[in-house]
Amino acid sequence: MGAQFHKYVKTTLNLERLRDRNWNVLDGILQIEPWKAFNVWGGRMLTPSDRSNLDGPYFLSTYAFPIVAQYPGAWSGRDDGLAVWGRLLKDHFRYVAGVYRGHNWQRGASNTGEHPLFAGRLEYNFLDPEPSPAYYTASTYYGKADILAIGLAGQYETDGVGTAQQKGDYKAWNIDGLFEKRIGPDARYGVYTLEGAYYQYYTDGVKDIAAGYHQRSADYGNVGGINNGTAFLASTAYLIPYTLGWGRLQPLVRYQQFRYKKDLYGPGHPKTTQFDAGANYVLDGHNLRFTFDYVRYKPTGTKASNAFLLGMQFQY
Repeated sequence: MGAQFHKYVKTTLNLERLRDRNWNVLDGILQIEPWKAFNVWGGRMLTPSDRSNLDGPYFLSTYAFPIVAQYPGAWSGRDDGLAVWGRLLKDHFRYVAGVYRGHNWQRGASNTGEHPLFAGRLEYNFLDPEPSPAYYTASTYYGKADILAIGLAGQYETDGVGTAQQKGDYKAWNIDGLFEKRIGPDARYGVYTLEGAYYQYYTDGVKDIAAGYHQRSADYGNVGGINNGTAFLASTAYLIPYTLGWGRLQPLVRYQQFRYKKDLYGPGHPKTTQFDAGANYVLDGHNLRFTFDYVRYKPTGTKASNAFLLGMQFQY
């Protein structure tokens, strides 16, 4: 839901019903937007982070959210705080920076001093500007534009990880890129997409407290669950130019790896990997599509598991 009270003042409110039948605030933002180059948002919002998180769950090229995107958040990558953002150089350059409530505000967890989380992101588009609102992103635009975007994000929080007895500073950064090209005039020969991201997460040499510590589930409270390690993601897709029935096929593959800090979670460098291969059946971009996906997931220290996923996405 959205409303506008003045030329420069807007609000956004998005709610989500959870599997336990409770409702939660996904976005609750007061938006002061006087200029394209400088805007101020306050409330619950997506924090400056990687492309996958700024895609949200509905603007990825794949159906399942990446396992390597592990920036903390109060809910679905969101946190409560204040941010400034803007677009410059004919919308080719975007920035966002903010201060947020942060991680591990819980008795027994590390952040008893209630230190805030600082986060920022810079992004430059070398070809067309991304046709996404504010500082949000997408991992495919299905041929609406030619994209070559590079983004750099970072976060920091004093005493952001660990327990009250053994705490450490949380630091993380990543670089990500998206290349999407229409092949031939009016994408006559299809649309090619290539995406990649590299991550570094630091916990100051300590293990974080358990995810959801003293919460009703690990999804609530922005408590625990941060891992120290290095991760990367690579994916590619091709939107076939020919119509099949009511839509078009977009085959895709994706590989992810999270490599944990040496000797902190076991001997050596334990790692978790996931491989996806499948296709989207695209009827109306991100508004209506079906996905078939084969997933091979191998968590550290256990046997690999295989799954087939069939999903549908419908937005209106």
